[in-house]
Amino acid sequence: MKITPKVSIVIPVYNGSKYLRQTVNSVLAQDLAEFEVLIIDDGSTDDTAGIAIELKEKDNRIELFWEKNSGVSAARNFGLERARGEFVVFLDADDVLGADFLRSRVEALRVDSSAGVCGSLIGFIDENGERIDQSITLRAPTDKMLEEILFYKTGVATIPSNLVFRKQVLAANNILFDTRLHSSADRLSLCRVALVSKCISLPCQNIFYRVHGGSMYHGAGNVSKIFKDNELFITILISEHIVPEKLMGEFLKRNYYMLSGAAMKAGDYAASIRYAFKYGSATIKYLTK
Repeated sequence: MKITPKVSIVIPVYNGSKYLRQTVNSVLAQDLAEFEVLIIDDGSTDDTAGIAIELKEKDNRIELFWEKNSGVSAARNFGLERARGEFVVFLDADDVLGADFLRSRVEALRVDSSAGVCGSLIGFIDENGERIDQSITLRAPTDKMLEEILFYKTGVATIPSNLVFRKQVLAANNILFDTRLHSSADRLSLCRVALVSKCISLPCQNIFYRVHGGSMYHGAGNVSKIFKDNELFITILISEHIVPEKLMGEFLKRNYYMLSGAAMKAGDYAASIRYAFKYGSATIKYLTK
């Protein structure tokens, strides 16, 4: 009979054979050993499956699942449904953890029962695993998480790999990763968490985000796709009443201004004009509020 783990580490992977072994080995080297690893192969066509099988043979805390390619959010949700731990991590298949990653976050969440998620400072590595100098210090959100995300506070990162979630908070509030979104899905999930809980931001640095050509946030990308994703993210925030009324004026002005510029970069000039008009209207409406 399997022992119930303290932490479930969900690793979605699509064609991640280059880095998966190093990522999983950084999990196996944790100084908190009561965890399970759920590797979700999201329809890979490279040697990901073979490496995953090799890793499972190395450690019986690893479970493997193969799914039709449906995107990272669907894979994370699939893993969450099967997670048995009190806490859960959504780890990207190319990031690397320091040895005290789990212990530091679990201990902080044990101490503060009002917190539903915990992260720390974030380091960066290149394709070869070498540290990259940072021009700005990045960290997890704090107990001001909603405002920090809504207003894109400098230095605040929403990288899921950095965070340990209290599973009960996610389950009790039906919080999943929204499969309609791409790069904004993690931000929306954290906004939903912020309505019912808070985040602890630790001063240590024991997570290393890998920057390479295939990274979601650092690849060449599709400007139009990013614009549409941000547009839908903002629409959902408004329709689900996630933005508090006292913050609505500033939220609309900042985000309509941002969307107008993003639409211009994407070559959607009609949308750029539309959001410029919305920005002006919001500025007038909330001028005296």
